[in-house]
Amino acid sequence: MKLCRVLVTPFLVALLLTTTACSSNSQPAFANKDSKNTSTQKKIGESSTKKKHGNTVASASSKNTGSSSNSDTAKSGYWNSSKAVALSKFMDQWQETMNQQYESYTPAKNVNFYGVNYPDELAKKTTAVDNQQVSIEWSNTGKGKKEYEVVAVYSDAEHVQDMGEHLYLFVLHNGQPKVLVTQQNQGMPDNLIHFKQTENTVLNTGFANIIKGQSATIPSSNSQSQKATSIVPTALRRTWYGYDDEGNLNTITITDDTLIANGSKTYLHTRDTNVDPAQEPQHDDWGSASTTNVRGINFLNIRGWNQTAGDGDSYGVKQENADGQNIDVMIEAGGADFWCSQTYYTSTDLAKKLQGQKYDDITYYDDAN
Repeated sequence: MKLCRVLVTPFLVALLLTTTACSSNSQPAFANKDSKNTSTQKKIGESSTKKKHGNTVASASSKNTGSSSNSDTAKSGYWNSSKAVALSKFMDQWQETMNQQYESYTPAKNVNFYGVNYPDELAKKTTAVDNQQVSIEWSNTGKGKKEYEVVAVYSDAEHVQDMGEHLYLFVLHNGQPKVLVTQQNQGMPDNLIHFKQTENTVLNTGFANIIKGQSATIPSSNSQSQKATSIVPTALRRTWYGYDDEGNLNTITITDDTLIANGSKTYLHTRDTNVDPAQEPQHDDWGSASTTNVRGINFLNIRGWNQTAGDGDSYGVKQENADGQNIDVMIEAGGADFWCSQTYYTSTDLAKKLQGQKYDDITYYDDAN
């Protein structure tokens, strides 16, 4: 406290008795670096205060007594424990719509994702986003010195039995919320693990709302979707092997409600055909399944769950004669007339032996020209 020097004279005695010591103004209890601008950070902090805390902190001697000081978000950054809980509840709802099961992971509890531990792997400079290596780190607040600040990690790795695992990173990129995803299941030539922003709009929007301090909800679907268990032809339900024109061996596994093509898994569902796919909740790894008979072949047609145009991919089984034996041949077809793009067999030996074989009663893409 600074003391003011006062010249005491008889004339000033009365005034001196009523004059108090001068003091400097005290500083606010908390200093918000973003309070002087209208940046995204400020808006996020204010929104979180209104939604989650209600009461504010302000210095009694501050001249700006009408301004709110800092909530939990403003003190710590974009992320806090309340938002982590909100994301957990949101993921519980979202995973049900995806027919998947996810767990949350932190530096105290890593997930083994195809032999790589997350989030510890973030510190090893092996992360790429859109094929570009990036700087990234775990952050408890969403703030830091890296391009990407990871505030949450979710994966279904502990609940998937095949090569269809997902790993999601919930990040702040230059202050903006993004959800990154990878399904990479093997090493790449550049020794990086490649992520991209998820195309799932429900997940992107939900996380963005949580960052803003708003509620995150799952849109209701107008359709009564269900697993395609009852419509997948029995003859298709197995693993198929086929060599393409470049000599690469491709595999397709079809079950009663899934299709796995070279490690990429699609969950098969049926729905009301009167519902506009564009109005459905986004499902990146769902397929809309239906059956149709073309030229005596019972085809399973699969389109993207939100696909609004195009014919999708179709799969059907036909018996053919090879070296005097009747064998099952799976036809992978596309286009408006279900043209065959590749044939598959029940074993790698048959696929190798009959590589490039064409059959007179199957309509190929070459026939469309």
